[in-house]
Amino acid sequence: MSITMYRRNLKYSRVKNLYKFASQKMNTVFTVESSLEFDTCFHLEYTSKIVQFEAQPVGYKYQFEDKTLPYTPDFKMIDVDNVETFVEVKPLCKTSDLDFKARFKQKQAAALELGTSLVLITENQIRVNPVLNNLKLLHRYSGLQEFSPLQLKLLTLVRSNGFLTVLQISEHLYLSLSELMASVIGLISHGALLTDLSKGNFGMQSRVWVGHEQ
Repeated sequence: MSITMYRRNLKYSRVKNLYKFASQKMNTVFTVESSLEFDTCFHLEYTSKIVQFEAQPVGYKYQFEDKTLPYTPDFKMIDVDNVETFVEVKPLCKTSDLDFKARFKQKQAAALELGTSLVLITENQIRVNPVLNNLKLLHRYSGLQEFSPLQLKLLTLVRSNGFLTVLQISEHLYLSLSELMASVIGLISHGALLTDLSKGNFGMQSRVWVGHEQ
């Protein structure tokens, strides 16, 4: 079967809320259809193994009950191994519906004919804290394009020590935590500093270190 591709255009309506996500990784603003898709963007933006992603990518047609139907994945992502994957984002409560399961199976089959895969993720993978809260914090400080003199000083300090907590950096540089926090988070959001976002809400006891490429 030949798979037909097409692109869908999202439009505002009275019954549907649209959300905007500004991606520094992709240098664009994506429009998504739900708060769950919006939260997914934070994971795609800051997962280092994902090098590219796109919301509402070019869709394709699939066969279901003797009909040819259109389908647009919620996302397309490409990882560091150049493997392309389509992503469907769905609330967990809707994934047990028999009609959804039957349709999704056919959508996956059509994706395979295109040489890619289609995966399903729910809020169980997306709305995991403290990770999601920390990713949103990083995004809040991701706008700066150039490092400040303080941030360059921070990088040198952390590089020479290996691992430091935010509190230890504050003590080394004689800065208050309020003065320091924005600079540290900005460096993390750009990948210049690394931290474990799953350990707890980011704060003064969070450890940071410099990535190998820095």
